[in-house]
Amino acid sequence: MDRVLSGVLITFAVAALLIGLGPHPAITSWSTQAVLEGAFAYLSWRLWRRPGQDPLCRRFWGAAAVAGTLKTAGGVVRAVQFGIDPGNPDFNSAMPTLLIVAGSVVLLYFLLTRPPDMIGRERLRLWLDAATVLVAASVFVWSITLTGSESATGTRELAWTLIGSVIMIVSAFAIVRLLMTKEAPFTRATGVILTIAIALFGVEHALNPQLANADSRGSYVLRMVPALVLVIAPCVERVHGTLTRAADQPTRTRVTVRLPFLAVAAVQITLLIQLPLIGLTLVSWGTIVGSAVLTAVVAARQSVVLMENDRLVRRLDESVEALGRQEEKLRHAANHDHLTGLANRAFFDHHAQHLAGSGPGRGRAVLLLDLNEFKMVNDTYGHHAGDDLLKLTATRLRRSVRPGDTVARLGGDEFSVLLADATSSDAVAAAHRILGALADPVRVHGQTLRPSASVGIAASGRKPFEALLRDADEAMYEAKRRNSGFYLHPDSAT
Repeated sequence: MDRVLSGVLITFAVAALLIGLGPHPAITSWSTQAVLEGAFAYLSWRLWRRPGQDPLCRRFWGAAAVAGTLKTAGGVVRAVQFGIDPGNPDFNSAMPTLLIVAGSVVLLYFLLTRPPDMIGRERLRLWLDAATVLVAASVFVWSITLTGSESATGTRELAWTLIGSVIMIVSAFAIVRLLMTKEAPFTRATGVILTIAIALFGVEHALNPQLANADSRGSYVLRMVPALVLVIAPCVERVHGTLTRAADQPTRTRVTVRLPFLAVAAVQITLLIQLPLIGLTLVSWGTIVGSAVLTAVVAARQSVVLMENDRLVRRLDESVEALGRQEEKLRHAANHDHLTGLANRAFFDHHAQHLAGSGPGRGRAVLLLDLNEFKMVNDTYGHHAGDDLLKLTATRLRRSVRPGDTVARLGGDEFSVLLADATSSDAVAAAHRILGALADPVRVHGQTLRPSASVGIAASGRKPFEALLRDADEAMYEAKRRNSGFYLHPDSAT
């Protein structure tokens, strides 16, 4: 076991033994609390001084050292007061309580203003959750301090009890929420121990009127437990902590997410219990007011959540639309030639197979087209001129066929036209239109060109697409050989 932690546990054990057997249990108890809280401040200061650590970790342990120092001062003052007048437990406790509360405020300020991965509405939601727990804690402290034979009687006693316990409980809640973030300034074990310690301090403050008048040795031992748990936290961090923010994967459990709603439910149940038992008294009126405030805070929190949900839904809709547009672009790019925008070979083949399986019709025709002297254009005027000629050819091809016909670039200067529900006469007519459109002169890079092409035609109502495409390819080369512009495959005439 770590030597520091061993020393802390031995100190607590010796103090508990002295309280049980010694003459001045109150002085021993408060002195030991001051020693333990001083040890917490010193260990926090040592953690603050670690070189090379993350700034967030440094700030947290600096705040913890300040908080521990103030709490130590409060414990020392309380021990001195018991030493001066051990027979009067009712002397002025404002100063030590003020110091203890001030130490808690320092830590609470850091916890609520430094959530590292929370911004905007998320941080506002954290504050509203903290307010919910604060109001609920106030209601319970109010009920506890005004209940029983040893209830708080003076205004000052009630105020300090209420303020101190509420701050402690909210601090514990803030540490739990900080543990649920992606970047806590301590390990998970350290955070859990801190939460338990601060929650115990909150319970001690809530029971302060009862404990203050309980002059038993057992109550003095119990008062030291929160300080003992508190000093264990930096001991664990010193051994198991790192110089960076905790790397544990955050888990937003149902308890932490629903804690504000659990607080509201608890207050409502408390009110239902109080009204039949004590009626409308000062205690129940405090619960009623707390319930109304809780309702307002939760309503504000839900408004923030609804606005955040609306924003997320809008972002989701925008993302879905963007993905749809991107998918459409990718689908178009996969099925079309990037230079001319025409269908590519894959889309042309797929569409042809679809037409082949659509049932009998008047027939299908395929036109294969190859530009004449295209290589000379590339070699003479450059590839940019060749690309412009290909794009111009694509435009004229689209204008020369029917809207339902498919025009594709198969590669290089080779194009194809698929005519659905067409005869050989329809195909020849389409070839005449295409050759006429291509023959118009065009200016490319300052030069006047007169494009020409050779078109092979194949038409049939029975042949499979592969055979039809093969016939069109043979017809195209025959058109080139004859220099006739187009040639109809002999099988297409039958």
